[in-house]
Amino acid sequence: QAKVSVREQSQLVVAVLRERGSASFRDLIADAGERLVVVARFLALLELFRERAVSFEQLTPLGELRVRWVAGDADAVEISAEFDTDHSQEGADD
Repeated sequence: QAKVSVREQSQLVVAVLRERGSASFRDLIADAGERLVVVARFLALLELFRERAVSFEQLTPLGELRVRWVAGDADAVEISAEFDTDHSQEGADD
């Protein structure tokens, strides 16, 4: 199974949101293909929210989630690699 980088997925999400201004979560995962990519993009959005680069809007409970780019065009957005750390070897020597 190929590794999926949250950092790489965040770069894709940032590019789309900077270009469009906003997009639905459905649009942001439309080309994801596999579930792991969807999860990585979701984690990327959480990181972007934590960095105050995006805001979320959901008009009705369980309705469509819209993601809006709120950082400036020139603002550098730092996405940590905490979700990209390889944990597969943890505990392997036990």
